[in-house]
Amino acid sequence: MIKIESKKLISKLKTIPTGTGVYMMKDTRGEVIYVGKAKILRNRVRSYFQSSGDERLFIKFLVKRIADIDFVLTETEKEALILENNLIKQFKPRFNINLRDDKTFVSIMLDMNQTFPYPVIIRQIEPSTGKDKKSKKNSNNILYFGPYSSSRAVRETLRYVNSLFPIRKCSQNVFKNRVRPCLYYQIGKCVAPCCDLVDESAYKELINEIILVLKGKNSELLKVLKNKMHDASSSLKYEKAAMFRDRILAIENTIEKQKISTLKFVDRDVFGYYGEGNSIQIQAMFIRSGNLEDIASYRFSNINNTLSNVFCSFLNQFYVQTRFIPDEIVMPVESEDKEILEELLSEKKGDKVKVICPKRGEKHKLLEMATVNAENAFKIKQKSGGDIESVLTSLKKQLGLANIPKRMECFDISNTAGKQAVGSMVTFENGLPVKKKYKRYKIKTVSHSDDYAMMYEVMTRRYTRAFKEDDFPDLTIVDGGKGQLGIARRVFDELGVDRVDIIALAKSKKKAKGHSDSTHSLDERVFISNDADPIVPDQDSPELKLLVNIRDEAHRFALAYHKKLRKGQYYKSPLDKIAGIGQVKKRNLLKHFGDIQKIRKASLDELGKVKSITSKDTKIIYNYFQ
Repeated sequence: MIKIESKKLISKLKTIPTGTGVYMMKDTRGEVIYVGKAKILRNRVRSYFQSSGDERLFIKFLVKRIADIDFVLTETEKEALILENNLIKQFKPRFNINLRDDKTFVSIMLDMNQTFPYPVIIRQIEPSTGKDKKSKKNSNNILYFGPYSSSRAVRETLRYVNSLFPIRKCSQNVFKNRVRPCLYYQIGKCVAPCCDLVDESAYKELINEIILVLKGKNSELLKVLKNKMHDASSSLKYEKAAMFRDRILAIENTIEKQKISTLKFVDRDVFGYYGEGNSIQIQAMFIRSGNLEDIASYRFSNINNTLSNVFCSFLNQFYVQTRFIPDEIVMPVESEDKEILEELLSEKKGDKVKVICPKRGEKHKLLEMATVNAENAFKIKQKSGGDIESVLTSLKKQLGLANIPKRMECFDISNTAGKQAVGSMVTFENGLPVKKKYKRYKIKTVSHSDDYAMMYEVMTRRYTRAFKEDDFPDLTIVDGGKGQLGIARRVFDELGVDRVDIIALAKSKKKAKGHSDSTHSLDERVFISNDADPIVPDQDSPELKLLVNIRDEAHRFALAYHKKLRKGQYYKSPLDKIAGIGQVKKRNLLKHFGDIQKIRKASLDELGKVKSITSKDTKIIYNYFQ
């Protein structure tokens, strides 16, 4: 037995119950530093203090800090597992791993209670509880698809769906208040149910086809579409038949591009892990209907624990959160909680769930693939350094955004008293500039100095095109304050853009308190919609530095274009105005005479001596200057 100084702890160890339950180890300050569960509490807890007991390295560090232990008895091991996860989430103990990804996963929801449903992105899948008394909505008529580990992945899925099927894309509020069809209708990507241009049954057929796509039942959908194409062709409705033909070809091309497929069309989550030193990377592969739909990575400090123990702790927490539960879970190590986990997940899913650790065959190959990807993700993370994902997630939380801003677009205007006015748009993805997506705009409709009108023109041009290409960012940033934000909001309202967050970024007009120095920089402020007062974030935070970097890049890009246009205007040569004098002849004239003034004073004979200048050119040049 390891020597114990605390009398209170010695007393607790003598009275440990023998039943099943959870134990909470505390330090001298009373803070919970470790939470565990056990089938027989007395045996498990006492093993920590046996000199020949638990050989895990982190136990030595843990035991030195234990001053007290509390116990909670449960009737079953399943209840103990649930309670252990809840307590880890509540206390965030130092020696446990804590899976903090409540909002990592997104799914697609179809609310079939609506007359004209449409797929939307959600973060949490609500459990089915029949009819909701408040909303009078039957939750059993709500369909969920996924999960996807990023908004980018789910957007790709929705972009594919929207490119195939002309369904509504606007939110419920916009849908109810619309009086005329939007741009999507004009370009043939929506049947405009908002304006009663399609009946409910025809729209329902589109939704049923989308459900087949989201369930991965492409072969069944192809049969349906081929029958419709033949029926339309037999009825001499060739345009309609061609539409079905194009849809069939698009689906067949997509099937060919699937990353991975298996003979069994099951839903399966496959996990692999890799670790070095005090870090472990866990990779999850989400297979739906036999196809790899998405992947996700998690990184933890193993605090001198074994990799297998960290992984088992991770898996115990992973499915306790509300998310899609597959038919099979493939894991790389055996777990003593395997049977409890199967029971718990089967109960939550309402169907049988298998937790397996394969040693050979197809599932073992998938396991090896997940492990290789975990190693790759681990090494990429080591080389790249910073954690941009946490910065973007924090930015979402701080500004109350609807989306994690993985893709951001920022706009700026540059002009001199309204002349040579230009607009710029820069694009950043995952915190890095994507210069091939930068855009420059020469102002066409505003001739005087009006930054608001110029911003309105530039953003209208950009997002009108975005509808045609179905190419939207997560966050739009404008350089300026309330006024510029109001213009951006107006553009979005007029075009019906309702899935993109908007903010404005501007420096304060007053110096920060406590700084009288005239050289001290002014605070950056963030303006958000529906909030009169700006947010003043920590001026040294990585979140603000990222926003400022994007804004400054937009300003640099706009200014460079503006200077280029100004230079072309201010340094235009008089020779450019003479008909028939191109770049070659202009260059030869300047090389021969040295400057414009000598060309002005030159005689016909002198002009005729210049290389490439004809007799006709000499007369035109002479007459122009004289």
